[in-house]
Amino acid sequence: MTDPSQSVHERAVPHDIDPLFESVAAEMESWLGDDTTGHDMAHGWRVFHTALELADDYPDADREVLGAAALVHDIHRAMGAESGEFVHPEDSLEAVEAVLDAAEFPVEKRDAVHHCVALHEEYEFRGNRRDGDGIEVDLLRDADNLDAMGAVGVARCFVYSGAHDRPMWTPDSEEPSAIDHFHEKLLNLREEMHTDAARERAAERHAFLETFLERFEAEWYGRR
Repeated sequence: MTDPSQSVHERAVPHDIDPLFESVAAEMESWLGDDTTGHDMAHGWRVFHTALELADDYPDADREVLGAAALVHDIHRAMGAESGEFVHPEDSLEAVEAVLDAAEFPVEKRDAVHHCVALHEEYEFRGNRRDGDGIEVDLLRDADNLDAMGAVGVARCFVYSGAHDRPMWTPDSEEPSAIDHFHEKLLNLREEMHTDAARERAAERHAFLETFLERFEAEWYGRR
């Protein structure tokens, strides 16, 4: 049974996790601990575990760089929440460095973490995806995008929309809604995957998104 007195960090971390990653996550609590948009530490840990699982097929991937990047990649979201404006990941690198420094992450690998964070939201469907940025970037992108799909992705979409005062759906209006986000982003993510393992997972999660939308629309109009 879950102990309600434990933090998200304590509940999410397996006992055999590298203490270096625990230190990074502990520093991230001050940034993401109060998040209500779906970009919280639970998301960070899911991306962390998925990225490292995907990396099993890529022995040349630097797991320290990848793990740290997964845990810090959404600092820009917290910065945007404070400012009320979108902050590009590239503009969060000073904050990323502060977290890595406080966690005593290896200095020689910090630039590689910065590189991953800066590029993890570059998408082909928006016309700005860049390939050839390194396997760690590819793995981080894949893991982050997978967490926006499937059942968790649906839940996160509605949490995010609620946090930004967006309705579930406005079929006869141009007002942004949660369902609009499916069509603007989530249904495009299957084609963004870099790795074979991520493509396999994405196919299943994409099918779930399509099934959910079909059922949602039917129920919306009282047909089921």
